[in-house]
Amino acid sequence: MQTIKSFLLLFLLGLLQPFGYAQELLDELVPLDEKVRTGQLDNGLKYYIQHNPKPEDKLELRLAIKAGSMQENENQLGLAHFLEHMAFNGSEHFEKNDLISYLQSIGVAFGSDLNAYTSFDETVYMLPIPTDEEKLNNGFQVMRDWAGGLLLNADDIDAERGIVVEEWRTGQGVNQRLRDAYLPVLLHDSRYADRMPIGKMDIIRNAADSLVRQFYQDWYRPDLMAVVAVGDVDPDKVEELIKGYFSDLKNPETARTREYYDVPTHKENFVKIITDEEAPGIQVQLYYKQEARPSNSYEDYKGRILRTMFGGMITQRLDEIRQKADAPFIFAGARYGNLVRPLDFFTISGVVGPRKLKDGLLAFLTENQRVVDYGFTQSELDRVKRSLLNSSEKSLKEMDKMESRTLVGRYVSHFLNTSFADGPESRYDFYQDIIPKITLEEVNDIARELIRKENIVLIVTAPEKDKETLTPEAELLALLENADEIETTPYKEDLVREELMLTKPNSGEVINVSHDEEVDVTTVMLGNGMQVYFKPTDYKNDEVIFSASSEGGTSLYSLEDHYSANYAGSAINIMGIADFTPSQLKKVLAGKNVQVIPNISTYSESISGATTPGDFEMALQLIHLYFTSPRMDKSLWEVFLANQKNQLESASVNPDFQFNKRVNEIISNGNPRGKGIYTAGQLDSIDLNQSLKIYKERFANAGDFNVLFTGNIDLEKMLPLVAQYLGSLPGNSNEKEDFVDLGLSPPQDLKETIKVGVDDKSQVILYFSGETAYDLEKSQQLSYLGEILTIKLIETLREEIGGVYGVGARGSLSKVPEERFNFSISFPCGPESVDKLKAAVWEQVQKIQEEGPDEADLEKVRETKRLDLEENLKRNGFWHGQLNAAINGGLPLNTVLGAEDRVLGVTAAQVKEVANLFLQRQFLLEITRYPANFEE
Repeated sequence: MQTIKSFLLLFLLGLLQPFGYAQELLDELVPLDEKVRTGQLDNGLKYYIQHNPKPEDKLELRLAIKAGSMQENENQLGLAHFLEHMAFNGSEHFEKNDLISYLQSIGVAFGSDLNAYTSFDETVYMLPIPTDEEKLNNGFQVMRDWAGGLLLNADDIDAERGIVVEEWRTGQGVNQRLRDAYLPVLLHDSRYADRMPIGKMDIIRNAADSLVRQFYQDWYRPDLMAVVAVGDVDPDKVEELIKGYFSDLKNPETARTREYYDVPTHKENFVKIITDEEAPGIQVQLYYKQEARPSNSYEDYKGRILRTMFGGMITQRLDEIRQKADAPFIFAGARYGNLVRPLDFFTISGVVGPRKLKDGLLAFLTENQRVVDYGFTQSELDRVKRSLLNSSEKSLKEMDKMESRTLVGRYVSHFLNTSFADGPESRYDFYQDIIPKITLEEVNDIARELIRKENIVLIVTAPEKDKETLTPEAELLALLENADEIETTPYKEDLVREELMLTKPNSGEVINVSHDEEVDVTTVMLGNGMQVYFKPTDYKNDEVIFSASSEGGTSLYSLEDHYSANYAGSAINIMGIADFTPSQLKKVLAGKNVQVIPNISTYSESISGATTPGDFEMALQLIHLYFTSPRMDKSLWEVFLANQKNQLESASVNPDFQFNKRVNEIISNGNPRGKGIYTAGQLDSIDLNQSLKIYKERFANAGDFNVLFTGNIDLEKMLPLVAQYLGSLPGNSNEKEDFVDLGLSPPQDLKETIKVGVDDKSQVILYFSGETAYDLEKSQQLSYLGEILTIKLIETLREEIGGVYGVGARGSLSKVPEERFNFSISFPCGPESVDKLKAAVWEQVQKIQEEGPDEADLEKVRETKRLDLEENLKRNGFWHGQLNAAINGGLPLNTVLGAEDRVLGVTAAQVKEVANLFLQRQFLLEITRYPANFEE
């Protein structure tokens, strides 16, 4: 009897407790994804291994090291990053340049595939590798050499100095100057403030070789390392390779202590205003600094969810304010994040117009205080809950289709920062249990946790010309420190209906359905003349991408309507559709996987986006409304116009803006139809009524559109919905339109010099263009030429001369508005090196023109393209792009099936031929950027 009573008592107590994650479970540690295997060698090196079959025959390798610029001595500033460069310049098994050359030969591209980065607290090397036996072993040998076999020869160190200086040069500019001024304030009294990874150039140029080697010996050691391997290889084999290649690594007998540094808190608050003559507008960054939160238990996980909710809901409120007339800021957002390892932050940041600094800050502080005083509403919380639940569900559905490169980073982060690295199933289960139980009280309590009275930093960056009108620092500080005295009222939310369409249209007629077996595409002709294509795939479980396009665009309108036509699509994105403003539309779509974007370009109009099978009907409803119900809202438009004018005025002092404006003028070759908007006066020429009229005209005839859906297609379920929402659109297939060629062709045989900015840096653009017959094979040959020339230019301009950090060449053929070719070569460099580097470029071009490409380089590009195509053929985006190009370009649907032959069939003779055909000075537009005070 006593046993029964005890059981009943426990049962009744259980009824009073919520099921799922009770407090004792919240205290448990969040496990790693059950699919990952972890281990540690005797020397301390850790490893993470996960088998993942997508893409096939590829393994993503990472070498993560818990050492970065924070470990540098005062005479080593920048050498952690410099050492990362040296990892590609000679090791025990790969002589200088042999490593990059070998990896290129097996399809691993330098930069896009093979890469590395150095930060404050870590250095990470990235290597995707094919999985056949020899290449796999060589990949692990590369990683092993990085970990403990770098040669660091004196000559190689000296050769690399100039390349690092050029990398530093590319980062110079207004953003760097502003950052250098505010980081010491934001990272007040911490070592981080003096340890930017790029370092000091006098040290880079002059440091003794021994200092580089010393950093390598001190910090590249197995007890600070992890190998992460995710891909299509048996984990047993990977584990065997890790043990075989890394077990003999040894730690120094007297290893230096790896210290972890703090960012001290400060009771006082700081305000820093920084002005610069090239600063693009007035930016306000309000930081509530926090000690970094742990990422260990489910309680920590719940805390992260709460902070994510908090930031998202404040951002939504700020977005609503932004759209009001005379808003105190142009745009703003809030989020919780991490700045450096020991420092988290909650921030509201945004851009304000001239003379609105104080109003903007007051708006930020008011919204924060409003949440402290009154909290959020239940409807706000419900929306953000739906979004987070939807995110976890989508991840779960796609977990067997995730590519290795998207998985590998979370294990690197787990090793470096103990970040969460749970699996999609675990995340989904936790979200489904905990999120519905989160209360308003819990979220509102976060406000008092994040919005504090101390340890706050306000950073304001502004153009020098606005300096005299900026609110003084002392006044901003007083406003900041008395924020809790701001009087607020409860947030009032407009009620928004959940249905996009109160009355659904009657279905249109399906005239014909045909199927192309060769490419597995179903074509449907609707009664209104619209052609709809369906390409089913199994590459993603929960993805459908789509595009509806038609020829015409802004080319059909007069010069008088040029800017009104150019902004017609933007106007609808600003004003909304049917009864919904953009802000209201966001609320309706919360928790839905729907993205629909209308666009009107020079020669076509389109509606494109992505959705899921579950939200397919809602996506179609949106498409229908974008066709039929663009919304006029002069108030929203006037706010947008005022903000655009402010931004244009502020940006006008920025040298990058000035450079791009001048490039646009040059490229348009005197044709006003090619010019973008760069002044407030141009904005004033937009007639909103005319923009809306143009938009309606461009989308008036559905019979002139081709629509393509690609992804997880269930035709039996989707075709009736397509007939209802797209077939019911007004249309007439007999009223097809074509674009008008506006004659927008760049000039040829022309040299232009643009002098802007104060920084000692230049940029070179060599742009070849002209008329030629469109040919798919020749387009591929031109693409080959671009990649081969990039290889040669990296070898010469970067590795031999040391004059650039990066350089690229690329080319293609196009059909619209006329059949043309274009080929560009571009690179940043020092002003003093421009002529020498241009000459070196022409030397490489002429060598290919006279001798053809090296066969080894041809094979490198062929192998890279082969592997890229192999992977792309299993991606929705590739199929959608190829089919869309065929449908709208008048090519057969099976054109995509010839991609392999076109990619693999390019010969050295063909590359030589296109080099001679297209890379002629008579086709060349040469643009060179210099500093404003540069004397040639």
